[in-house]
Amino acid sequence: MEESFSIRWDEDEDASEDVIIAVPIRPQPNTLRVIGAVLVIGGLLALFSGASNLLTGMDDGPTDPAMYEPVALQLQSAGEDVTSQEIAAYYDAIAEKGYYEVLGTLETCAGFLLIVSGVLLFRRHSYGIRIGVTGGSLLLLDAVAGLYFLRSVEAPSAMLSLTLNILQILVTTCGLFCTALPLLPLFLSGAREALDPNSNQLPIPIRDESE
Repeated sequence: MEESFSIRWDEDEDASEDVIIAVPIRPQPNTLRVIGAVLVIGGLLALFSGASNLLTGMDDGPTDPAMYEPVALQLQSAGEDVTSQEIAAYYDAIAEKGYYEVLGTLETCAGFLLIVSGVLLFRRHSYGIRIGVTGGSLLLLDAVAGLYFLRSVEAPSAMLSLTLNILQILVTTCGLFCTALPLLPLFLSGAREALDPNSNQLPIPIRDESE
């Protein structure tokens, strides 16, 4: 009785396997430019707010109650029993604790760092990410400091306290956004590939003519 046999080559098994084709990731420098432009705009806003707070803190005189007369009228129309003199005294109390100096310094430093970060990312330099995260972290610290100062002095009106707390929540949101935005290129493959273009270039071999 004859037995049939067959020979199985390893090459046949390899040929049946699926071939995986690696698709190269295309750099997207425009994404970095958009992120950089947004950071520069945010930095300018923070710089303006910081400069305004520093100028306000430099005024050593008492606050003129007439400045807060429209605010007092709005609060009174909402049912709050508060006067412009009480509002002015409240702002003077938080100013004596260093509210404007601390917030002005933090916002000015944060704004400067965010502008530098935006320019660096616009030019596709990766170390702009660290600088941007530092600037955003200063804005978060600014929000925490602002809440501390506002709660260290009792507000003359519950509505006024609520309004100021809402403003600090907005500052916190801006701080979170400015902290997360510089990290975005690390999670976008196209933007990540566009970082540091000069360092990604392979060195050109130099041929020795004497050979």
